[in-house]
Amino acid sequence: MRINLISLREKRFKCQQSGNCCCDPNIIVTLTYRDLFQLFITQERDFRLLLQKISFYTLDSRLSSQVQKQMVLNPIQTTKGKVIPGLKKLSNNFCIFFKPPNCVIYSSRPLACRNYPLAFIKERKEMISIWAKDSQESCPGIGKGTILSTMYIKRLGKQFFKETEEHNKVVKELNIEASQGRPLAAREALWVLVTYGESKQSQK
Repeated sequence: MRINLISLREKRFKCQQSGNCCCDPNIIVTLTYRDLFQLFITQERDFRLLLQKISFYTLDSRLSSQVQKQMVLNPIQTTKGKVIPGLKKLSNNFCIFFKPPNCVIYSSRPLACRNYPLAFIKERKEMISIWAKDSQESCPGIGKGTILSTMYIKRLGKQFFKETEEHNKVVKELNIEASQGRPLAAREALWVLVTYGESKQSQK
């Protein structure tokens, strides 16, 4: 996959630890199988504790199939409809892991958090880096520091696509089972993703 160098031009970013991304009401941190396994470890491998930190965001049934295809993570067909697992948000819109001024799981933060404010899209065989939606208005770190290197952004992008594509393969298998009349409950699907993450980790 090639990198579109035009999209990388003048991308300066240095985190200012503002916490804006951790309490933005418009940001939902969706979770891949790897994210879920890493969070499982931070919760001392207690699945009940993990469930307390996760929300199952239900896909709006009015969304067109075209919009659904554009989503980074495929929704999981469960007994309660199509859902995507994500970090729980508190009533004040704070991420459940945000304790001002810091993230308490920073070293194990999910893929979406690791990449923010960068986002990646594919066009044919090109990988294009962009600023995440609305991040230029809310993130004070954009425009600060040195220019992000092509090598750094390329590494982030490759990891992003590898992880999300592997995640979606597992979800596809779950959805095939669901289409044959065997949908799982959301928590059961979550456990499948956690155990898949553990199996991938053990292969390294």
